[in-house]
Amino acid sequence: MKLGPKLDAMADGVKLPLLNVFPLHQTPGGWAQRSMLGQPMTPLMIINDWFEKQDGEVQVEIAGMAALLMFDGADLVDLGSHEQVEFLRHWLSEVGLQAYTVVGRALTFRVCFEYFAEDRFTDFGWRLSEKALRKALEAPEHAPNSDTMRLASHARRMLDGLPARKNKWIEVGKSWRELADACLTSSALRDWTSSQTEQPPRQWLSG
Repeated sequence: MKLGPKLDAMADGVKLPLLNVFPLHQTPGGWAQRSMLGQPMTPLMIINDWFEKQDGEVQVEIAGMAALLMFDGADLVDLGSHEQVEFLRHWLSEVGLQAYTVVGRALTFRVCFEYFAEDRFTDFGWRLSEKALRKALEAPEHAPNSDTMRLASHARRMLDGLPARKNKWIEVGKSWRELADACLTSSALRDWTSSQTEQPPRQWLSG
């Protein structure tokens, strides 16, 4: 997969001792392992499957989280949001990785995503956000200046959009928790790694 000279160079330069995980698809009975051409998907493919099902706004926010924490030294923060999404997509779908690299990447993504996003998965987290925004709205009353006025205007816009964002992210959290509990626990990853040592080496498909 070619991302352009700048992104290709950055992707080559990312050195993370991490692992690639198996992608699943959701069925009425829960998460079930999917296969392509007879080959089961890796944990990373499962994560990538989930990522691709999110809307564009959520993908941009997740890629921004990854740029801040996961790709230290890759200078991704200076890239545009579309380039950040493409870089994360490439990182999740890279083929030919060893089992330990697959698992390492899967765990890295899980820790990074939950570190930044877990507060968005609950009503309590959104109540804290609403409280902080309402406090920002009151700031001009106590210290009227251009900075507090600008902050209050931004807080008002965020409050107006908060109910829709809350509903969206709570649904994102539900789908992520279902995936993580089924496929990204320590025991699930150990089982997957063991299954790879019992088979001849193979080239994993990117899905």
